[in-house]
Amino acid sequence: MPDQIKNILSEFDAIQTKLPELRELFWLKIDRYNEADQQRGVAFDEKFERQCEKLFRRIDSFSAFIKRSFAPSAEELAKEKALEKLRSEFPGFDEWNEEAKRALLEREIQMILIKIKQNNIAKIKSNNEPNRGPKYQINNQPDKIYSIDSDFSHCRPSFFEFRDKKHIVSNWTMVLKELANILYAENSTLITEFIVRDLSKKPLFSIDPKNYLRPLEIINGLFVESHFSANQMCRTCKKLLDIYGIEHSEVKLYLDRIPAKF
Repeated sequence: MPDQIKNILSEFDAIQTKLPELRELFWLKIDRYNEADQQRGVAFDEKFERQCEKLFRRIDSFSAFIKRSFAPSAEELAKEKALEKLRSEFPGFDEWNEEAKRALLEREIQMILIKIKQNNIAKIKSNNEPNRGPKYQINNQPDKIYSIDSDFSHCRPSFFEFRDKKHIVSNWTMVLKELANILYAENSTLITEFIVRDLSKKPLFSIDPKNYLRPLEIINGLFVESHFSANQMCRTCKKLLDIYGIEHSEVKLYLDRIPAKF
């Protein structure tokens, strides 16, 4: 796929990342300890969530359409995989006579196409599974404290407390960004040294946003991957704490949304 198309699709992803900031701005007007005011916030959240889901579905549908339109055909992909497989299994494959190459290549292509078709059927069956009800609900115990080591599937944070100070957040990327800013301001050297030592293909932190599918700038010029689930984002937060030698218990989380069966 051409880089120009990839850049446009990345901008669509960026829109989805930025929209939760609107919720944060709304909640700045809400008194979380006033019941009537909190109900107004909850009502906004419910409608905001529905509207975001509609918009995200449309963006995802359009992005999928563009990817399909510019993607190579199944036959082209199958041929590429078949050639790679045959050249790996038979080092002299390219020097074979054309008739023998064509016959074996065609057989491999058909086998790969059959597998692709089977995988597509399995995906369709999976997507057609019945909806088993809502996955989350509003937390009726907003003052309950959760450890950062908890399972946060289908959860959304409202605050996190670190060193006896509470920080208002509205999503998990904000938790990571706020925590990173606090620690980096105290001692930037520890993160810098960690980046130098981290030689992995996809580093945890990087000064190059191109290393990530959906880069999040947590500090000026420092990026992490934000295309993550809640639990993955928390794992990055815990890695930050580990770098600084801070106990995970120092971070306390408060939730405004929890799983429907918590």
